[in-house]
Amino acid sequence: MTTPIIEALHLQKHFPVTRGLIVSRTIGAVQAVNGISFGIPPGKTFGLVGESGCGKTTTSRLVLRLDSATGGRLLFKGADLATLAGTPLRDFRRAVQAVFQDPNSSLSPRMRVGNIVAEPMSATGTATPSQARDEVRRLLAEVGLRHDAAESYPHEFSGGQKQRIAIARALSTRPELIVLDEPVSALDVSIRAQIINLLGDIQRDTGVAYLLIAHDLSVVKHMSHEVGVMYMGEIVEKAPSDELYARPLHPYTRALLSAALPARPGASGGEPALDGELPSPLAPPSGCRFRTRCPHAMPRCAEVTPTLVPQGGGHEVACLLHATS
Repeated sequence: MTTPIIEALHLQKHFPVTRGLIVSRTIGAVQAVNGISFGIPPGKTFGLVGESGCGKTTTSRLVLRLDSATGGRLLFKGADLATLAGTPLRDFRRAVQAVFQDPNSSLSPRMRVGNIVAEPMSATGTATPSQARDEVRRLLAEVGLRHDAAESYPHEFSGGQKQRIAIARALSTRPELIVLDEPVSALDVSIRAQIINLLGDIQRDTGVAYLLIAHDLSVVKHMSHEVGVMYMGEIVEKAPSDELYARPLHPYTRALLSAALPARPGASGGEPALDGELPSPLAPPSGCRFRTRCPHAMPRCAEVTPTLVPQGGGHEVACLLHATS
């Protein structure tokens, strides 16, 4: 079996909440990520979907080692990410890159495009200055920009072109995994498809893997091989993309799909739209965290915390409606 590039094992990230200006005391913790597990094989895309605040971006920060986990483990090609140092850590920094949501924020306005794209190569020592110049020209052409764009500044480009620059920068170290945090949500609808197709072409040509963080279900369906649905820090359903969209099992997944635009005019959404607000992350509901918004909630949903149960075909769901016993 192929070793995943990144594997999360019961991963947790809790943020302590304190009160008091002079003498502070901890009054609780926000369970941003609470025991999730997934793996991303080479050349594949794992999509994480869910409402804002469900823990998707915190997960991406843990994978990038921008935050440290409270519990569980993250493995990079089988090695514990938390223990990496020296050369193994440099290898990780080279192999795992990111493309963020808003290129206006992620690209320095004071740097020329060529320097922006070359910076990761300099930081990781993967190319000499002359090699970096040649690589910058190649990468700009690969993402659909003219090579003379290297002499310009980010403000001279459109939003879609800026995101192409960000993609070129992420590719500059020849990564094995790119974290895509809402890569098209800040772009005009007319150019989203261009960026999505570009990312697909790059994956097909280079074999790079993606961790796709998104709330747009159509983007996740188009790009992902496997999808995890997050709610209040937990993965409540996980399945191959085609299977999940054809046979959603968790009421939350069905509600998300029904809230999206139907594939055909007049098509029925099925599950009722989500009702009510997200519970406080400081005091999540007992048992199933979705029960306060679930149209199928039962009394025992308040008493039993569901875990992911296999449903066949790589499909897992954490819901008492589908529990084996």
